[in-house]
Amino acid sequence: MRTVVWVALAVLILVAGASAVVVQRPVRAAEVQRQHSVVSAALVLFPLLAAATSFAAAASYRSGDRGRTVWTSLGAACALWGLGRAVFWYGQVLGEPPTFPSVAELLTAGFFVLGLWGVYQEYRAVRELVGPAQRAGMAAVALATLVVGYLLFLQPVVAGGLRGPAESVSLAFSLAGLALIPLATAPAVAFFGGLEGYVWLVISASLVCISVAVMWFSNAVFFDVWFVGHRSNVLQMVGFALLAVGAFWHRALMREG
Repeated sequence: MRTVVWVALAVLILVAGASAVVVQRPVRAAEVQRQHSVVSAALVLFPLLAAATSFAAAASYRSGDRGRTVWTSLGAACALWGLGRAVFWYGQVLGEPPTFPSVAELLTAGFFVLGLWGVYQEYRAVRELVGPAQRAGMAAVALATLVVGYLLFLQPVVAGGLRGPAESVSLAFSLAGLALIPLATAPAVAFFGGLEGYVWLVISASLVCISVAVMWFSNAVFFDVWFVGHRSNVLQMVGFALLAVGAFWHRALMREG
């Protein structure tokens, strides 16, 4: 467990440093370029870090085990997200940011497909352990997130009407992110009181951060107000950092068991 603490601390330091760069408001051209490089690299690094630790967690299971499917799916999902951010960054470096939606959004869609599949597999394994009261609590969390997310980020997009692919993609990504929340919460509820419950609590928190970041990011890109200093970038970093820590912690528990 000591190793897990040190890894979590190292990731926390990285997130804090990258987040500090996001909230800066540089004036000089050199400082602007530095912020752009650091933030863009961080938005690729943290998903890839989460992918690496998720694949490591998957390797702690035997071939054919449910857990291997869960963590392989999450690892592949994070890898696709990181690749999507790399494509977005590459376009900006060339001075030609990809239009919305683009190849980057297709890769992000892959994140949701694989992420939802992986978390659903875990949900199937624990759903019998989740009672009616707990299900009601999960539904309340999902509903509250939907209402808040809609009022803050989705309402302006929906109000304009789904007139094209950009609006549809923004809405689809946001709804997919919301669907992750109750599914990821189920294992944390089922294992509540044990170390595995705390692991899934970290994972649930990571997916909540990612879901909110997706809604915020989609809104900002759609209305052409996104930039490297946008606050949604902090949530993206925090979300994938938490997922990386949760996956590493899960792997450590499996090796100890």
